[in-house]
Amino acid sequence: MRIRVAVRLAPLLLALFTLGCDKSGEVKSAVIPNVVQIVNGSPPDPVIQQTDVIGSLSKPDTLEERFSYTYGYMLFNTLLQQQGFGDLDEQYFAKGALDAAHRNGFFSQSEMAQTLYEVQTQLLQIAQQEVEALAQANLEDAELFLRINRENEGVVVTESGLQYEIIEEGSGDHPGPQSVVTLDYTISLIGGRVVDSSTGRGGGVNLRLSNLGVQGFVEGVLLMQVGGHYRFYLHPSLAWGKEGNQLVEPNTLLIVDVTLHAISEAP
Repeated sequence: MRIRVAVRLAPLLLALFTLGCDKSGEVKSAVIPNVVQIVNGSPPDPVIQQTDVIGSLSKPDTLEERFSYTYGYMLFNTLLQQQGFGDLDEQYFAKGALDAAHRNGFFSQSEMAQTLYEVQTQLLQIAQQEVEALAQANLEDAELFLRINRENEGVVVTESGLQYEIIEEGSGDHPGPQSVVTLDYTISLIGGRVVDSSTGRGGGVNLRLSNLGVQGFVEGVLLMQVGGHYRFYLHPSLAWGKEGNQLVEPNTLLIVDVTLHAISEAP
């Protein structure tokens, strides 16, 4: 997971972000006399004034300095742009880097592991909420599309909710549930983007209908005859559902064009 990798890299070379520390990790201080003490002529009590040593560094010159600065800048900037890292505390971030360099930290390894676990859990919760929101939005888009599409001329709606239209009727046999079919298909989304296609693979692909997990696709192909060209409009529940897959988001409506070339019975 990229976020986990970023967290693991975070403590490296980040001393450049610290405030009020020199390269040894110690605070620079100066003695400032109290005004009343000056007037009374009494010895001043020491007052610590922190000096922003790193903040006043000049522009890096050597390759090592330039790399250190560039690496630190890019790493922190990358984390800020990632979901869930917008509230990073740059001072503690830099303090962690300095403490790592001096092998002296606030927390034990187990305590830091627990912190990373809590952050990872929080990020996973955020990601899950985003997926759920996306799935709901896609479902609403799909159902709106199907409500409108079912009124179009030539669109047929089956009992399951499958919508289809016949682009070209076939004249051959119908396949059965156990058939192996040779066909060409193109799967696209509402906006027209093609996410998968067998076109151009040379003579179509062979599919065993009983092995296919897309309910609407199987139902549609069983309606066809050899030589036919149909277009199916698959509600998410008839396609890849709320899980989606590597091709489509959760609750995505699929538009599938299928041309059935041949049928053979499964052995």
